[in-house]
Amino acid sequence: MLPIQYFIEHFQHIWDESPDYMPVFRKHYSTSEKLEREASYEKFQGKIKGLQNRRNIQQLKKDPGNSFFPMFKAFLETVFDFDKNHLKLILSDEFKNVSKDFFYKARDFGPELKPENIYQGMRNVWIMNGIQLMSEIPVKITPSVFAYSMIYPYSDNYLDDANITEGEKEIFSRRFNRRLHGEEVLPTTHTEQQLYRLVAMFEEEFPRSKFPEVYESLYAIQQGQTNSLKMFAENGLSDNDIQNICFEKGGASVLADGYLVAGKLSREQEQALFGYGVYLQLLDDIQDLKEDTLALTKTMYSCMPEENLGRFVNKTIHFGRKTLEEMRCFDGADNADFIELMNGSIETMIIESVGLNPTRYTAQYLEELEQFSPLHFEFVRRKRAESKSQRFALFQKYFDTAQAVSV
Repeated sequence: MLPIQYFIEHFQHIWDESPDYMPVFRKHYSTSEKLEREASYEKFQGKIKGLQNRRNIQQLKKDPGNSFFPMFKAFLETVFDFDKNHLKLILSDEFKNVSKDFFYKARDFGPELKPENIYQGMRNVWIMNGIQLMSEIPVKITPSVFAYSMIYPYSDNYLDDANITEGEKEIFSRRFNRRLHGEEVLPTTHTEQQLYRLVAMFEEEFPRSKFPEVYESLYAIQQGQTNSLKMFAENGLSDNDIQNICFEKGGASVLADGYLVAGKLSREQEQALFGYGVYLQLLDDIQDLKEDTLALTKTMYSCMPEENLGRFVNKTIHFGRKTLEEMRCFDGADNADFIELMNGSIETMIIESVGLNPTRYTAQYLEELEQFSPLHFEFVRRKRAESKSQRFALFQKYFDTAQAVSV
């Protein structure tokens, strides 16, 4: 059996040892530098809007030098300071092709899904592609990469639906758990039917008799999701209980990513992936602060008083830097660059999330952290107000443009 509790305790120790003072960041941004980047942001956004015109798409086909991807590359360079090695990874043909492949496969599999649901799965595809890269496995959409990433739009959205009772969610989880364990379970809803089809994809690529750890990792994430249903304000969970659930759910999720990529992992790789998952779960909790507070969902983060939130963010960043160092156990040729890219991207998202929730932090903390944001927090909030999800808007334009240019 996978030593999930051992991994939880290992990363709890790292968490306990992580300091809560302001981390040292790579770059400090002056007011003039922020204004330059905001101007570049506005310029890129204007070009994106221009691509909505079909006539412009036809012109782009005749002049590929001005296509979406060079513009996107310039955007990442001039606004967020991605260096050339990182951009080479992000914008490689491998990553672009697998992203498009997943998008179109997902639309065929679940035509009822909205583009934002597919984007939800795409985030997991990118994590699994990164594990492929670090494991020196071809970067592509395998049956299991597709299936595991599609589970998120179906199972998570069902479990997060406030219109479904806790009793119904528990029955759903028990039935899905039985199917994960190889039982024949007749689906009673469309969601179950889709999920059971996805499990069958795992079974075809990784036969249960030859790859038992693959299924142990799936049982672990299912158990973590089931335990997370307890995280409501009235349930009286202790801080330690909440931390255990947070670490279990996040760590098991990425551990399953690894097994569904490679089929086999060393104990060192298991632990490293578990820690990466814990870090991503902490990021999610920081990003979802407002939603979790309104839903009375207890996380390590949502119940803290304002004066402690900044220290928690600092501690998370220190924890993440220490934890991602364990990913160096993978032998991928671009391992070092990819780890730097992962951590830099996560820290950028953490800083942005703080800026989007100004009423939850002290004025002093906001002022101090904003120095390390390439954009003014006020600008970030204004752009988020214009579009519910800037990242989703870019994702949708990415595929709309790619499809139009290819026809």
